[in-house]
Amino acid sequence: MGMAWANFHFLHLIIMIRSFIKTAWRNVLGSLSYSIINMLGLAAGLASFVIILLYLNYELSYDSWSPEMKKVYRVSIQYHQDFLTNTPAPLASLLAQNYPNAEAATMLQSSGDFELLVAAGDKKIYQKNIVTVDSCFLKVFPYRLTEGNAVTALNQPNTAVIGQELSHKLFGDKNPVGKTLKLYNAAVYVVTGVLQSPSGPTHLPVEVLIRDPNGKQNTWGNFSYQTYIKLRHPETDAQIEDAINRVYYAGHLKTDNRSYTVYRNNPQATVLFVDAASKIYNFPKHGSSNFRIASVLLLLAVLLLVAGAINFSNLAIAQSMRRAKEVGVRKVLGSGRGQLVFQFMTETALQCLVSSGLAILAVGVVLSYINSSFNIHLTFWQQDGTLSLLLQIALCLVAVTILAGLYPSLFLSQFNTTKVLKGDYSSGTKGRLLRNGLIVIQFMVSVFFITAILVIRAQMHYMETKDKGFSGEQVMRIEATQQTRDAGFDVMQQTLLSLPGVSAVSKTTKVPGDHLFIDTNTISFKYAGKPFRMASVKVSKDYFRTLHIALLKGRGFTNETGDQHTRTAIINESAAGKLGLADPVGKVIYFPGCDSIPVQVIGVVRDFNESGFEMTIQPEVYTIGNNACMFQSGGAILVKIAGKQAGGSIAAIEQAWKKIEPDFPMRYTFLDENFQALFSSYARLQKIITFFGGVALVISITGLFALTAFFIRRRTKEIGIRKVMGASAAQLTSLLSREFIYLVGLAVIITTPVSWWCVQQWLQTFAYRAELSAWLFLGAGCLSLVVAVITIGFQSIRAATRNPVNSLRRE
Repeated sequence: MGMAWANFHFLHLIIMIRSFIKTAWRNVLGSLSYSIINMLGLAAGLASFVIILLYLNYELSYDSWSPEMKKVYRVSIQYHQDFLTNTPAPLASLLAQNYPNAEAATMLQSSGDFELLVAAGDKKIYQKNIVTVDSCFLKVFPYRLTEGNAVTALNQPNTAVIGQELSHKLFGDKNPVGKTLKLYNAAVYVVTGVLQSPSGPTHLPVEVLIRDPNGKQNTWGNFSYQTYIKLRHPETDAQIEDAINRVYYAGHLKTDNRSYTVYRNNPQATVLFVDAASKIYNFPKHGSSNFRIASVLLLLAVLLLVAGAINFSNLAIAQSMRRAKEVGVRKVLGSGRGQLVFQFMTETALQCLVSSGLAILAVGVVLSYINSSFNIHLTFWQQDGTLSLLLQIALCLVAVTILAGLYPSLFLSQFNTTKVLKGDYSSGTKGRLLRNGLIVIQFMVSVFFITAILVIRAQMHYMETKDKGFSGEQVMRIEATQQTRDAGFDVMQQTLLSLPGVSAVSKTTKVPGDHLFIDTNTISFKYAGKPFRMASVKVSKDYFRTLHIALLKGRGFTNETGDQHTRTAIINESAAGKLGLADPVGKVIYFPGCDSIPVQVIGVVRDFNESGFEMTIQPEVYTIGNNACMFQSGGAILVKIAGKQAGGSIAAIEQAWKKIEPDFPMRYTFLDENFQALFSSYARLQKIITFFGGVALVISITGLFALTAFFIRRRTKEIGIRKVMGASAAQLTSLLSREFIYLVGLAVIITTPVSWWCVQQWLQTFAYRAELSAWLFLGAGCLSLVVAVITIGFQSIRAATRNPVNSLRRE
C-alpha cells in the first residue's frame, strides 16, 4: 500500500512538472518579442562569460600537465635590490649534492622566443624555444620521449632531443635518432630522442633540448643559467628556502666564522627563494603576473552577466501586469505560492537553457578568432578539464537562473487575489524600489564600461604620441652573429655605408623596442667609493646619431683609443640623477670588480624610452668594447635608411648581407614597428573592453526600452486624460521620462568615483601614464545619459503624441 502511494505521488510530480514545462513554453511563445529580448541579452552575457571562463581555465592550467610538476621548483636569487631568475651556474650541482630533499637539480638556459637557425641536411629552419641543459634536465622535468631513452638521452655532450613538430619538419616521418643537426651553422649535435608535447601550457616551452657543451664555464661568476630542483617529498616554500639558503651559505658564501643566522640578519645578504613551477606563470613571488589581465577580464565578464540577469529580472517584473490576472485565477483554482514560484522559475530556467544554447553557439563561432588573436588554444573539449568546465558552466547557469528568476517569481506569486481580479495591479513601494535599484545597477555596469573604454583609449593615445626620446623611423634592426657584431663589425659597417640610402650603421646590446630579449638587470658601478646600480649597455660610436638621441652635456664617442677600449662612458639623465651629479662630465666610475680601470664620463644623453611605458627609464652607462673586466654580447645591428626609396635600400642591404653572412638568411624588423608592438597586449585589451562595453550598453538599452514600453502602456489612460486636460507633448514626455532619467543619473553619480579608483589602479601599472581630467568621467556619464534619454524619449514622445481618443477608447 505504501509503495503504491509513493508511486502515485511520484507520477503526480512528473505530470505536474510536465504541465509546468508546457505552460512555461506557452508563456514564452505568448510574449515572444520580450522573450527574445530576454534570451538574447542573457545569451550575450553568458557567451562573454563562457569565453572568459575558458580563458581562465587555460591560464590556470599552466604546468599542470603532469602530477610530477608539483614537485618542481625554480630557484631564484635576491641580490641587493634585484630579484634575478638567473643564478650561478654551479648552484644546481651544489643543491643536488647537499640538499637532502632534492631528488634532482638542473641548470638551463632558454632562447625563449629568440629564434636560432637549426639545420639538418639541406633543410634550414629558424626555431624558438631552444633550451641548453645539463644531463639532469629529464630527471627534473617529467617529459616523455616518443623515440629514444629519457634516462640516457642527454648523458653525452653535443646531444639533442627535439620536439615532435620539429622532427617532422626536418626529418619527415623517419626516426631522427642517430641523425645530426647543426645549430646556428656552427655546433653539430646528435639527435638522441624525440620529445612528446605536453598536454597543457607551460611557462618553459621546449622545442629543442641541447646538452650544454660548455661545462668548463661552470663558474660562480657565470649567471647565464636558471636553476630548477625536483623534491623527493612535499615541503613548504619557507622550509625549502631555509634549507637551500643554508646549503648555499655553507657551500659558497661562508668565508669566516660568521654563523648562518648572523649572515641572514644582514639586509644586504644574498638570498635564494623558490617558486613552484605551477605558480611561475600566474603567481610568481617577484615580477609581473600574467593572471592580472585574466582576473580583470573575469570581473568584467561577471559584470556583463549580472547586467544580463538584471535585464531579465526587470523585464519579468515589468510584465507583471499581464501575468497578474493569471496569478489571481491560479490562486482561486487552488494553486499555492510554492507552486506559483516553481511555475515561474520553470519559465526562467527554460529561457536560461535556450540562452545558454545560443551562447555556446556564439562561442563556437568566435572561438577561432579569439585563439588567433591571443595565440592560445581554447577549446570546450580539453583532455583533462572537460568535466570540470561543464560543471562550472552548469553552476553558472543555476546561479543565473536563481539571480534572474527568483525575485520575479516571488514578486508575481504574492499578488493579492481579490485586488488583481478587480484590476488593481499595484506592486507596492518595495517592488518599485527593488526594480529601480536593479535599473541603477544595470546602468552602473554600462557607465563603468564606457569609462574604461575612454581611459584605455586615452592611455593608448598617450603611448602612441608621447615622445620616446629617439627616432626609430626607417631604422632597421638586423639579426647578426657574434662574429659580425664584434670582430667583423667594422668591415660590415663600411660595406653597408657604401650602399645608396644608408646614412648610419651602429650596434647595441640593448635595442629599443625589444620586449622579449631586452636585459633589464643592473650592476653595481662604483663612484666615489660607493656602489650605484645602473645598467651597462655596449654600443658603437654612431649609436646615438643613428637614433637621433640628443647629447645634453659633454661630447659623443669618437675613434680615440680611450673611447674604443672602454675607458670612457656616456650616461643618460637618469644615471646622472642616480649619481647625484648636476654635471657628471669628467667624473670617474668603475665597473664592478675593476677598481684598477677608471672609466671617465665624457657626456650625458637625454633619457629615452626603450621598453615601453610600464617601466621607469633605467639609469644607463654606455661604453664601447669589452675591455673593462665585463664581457657583454647580444643585441643587434641598427641601420638608418635615409630618403624615400627605402625599398631599393633594403634590397641592396639584403644582397650585401649574403656576402657578410652567407650561411644565414637576413632577418630584420623596423624599430618603430617593434616599439609599437610593445602596446599590442593593450590594443587587444582595448578591443575586448570595447566589445564588452558595447554588449553591456546594448543589454541596458534593450532592457530600458522594454521597461519604458511596459510602464507607458500601463499609464495609457492617464496619458489620455492628461492630454484631454491640456497637457502638452513636452510635459507628458518629461513626466514619463523623468523617473528613468533620474535613475540613470544616480547610476552615473555612484559609478564615477568607483570607476575613477579602478582606472587609477590600472594606470599605476604604467611608469608613464596619461593625466586623467574630470572631463573624461563627465563625458562617460553624459554619454550614458544621452543614450538613456534617446531610448526613453523615443517611447515617451510616441506615447505623448498619440491621439487621446484612441487611448481612452482602448482602455
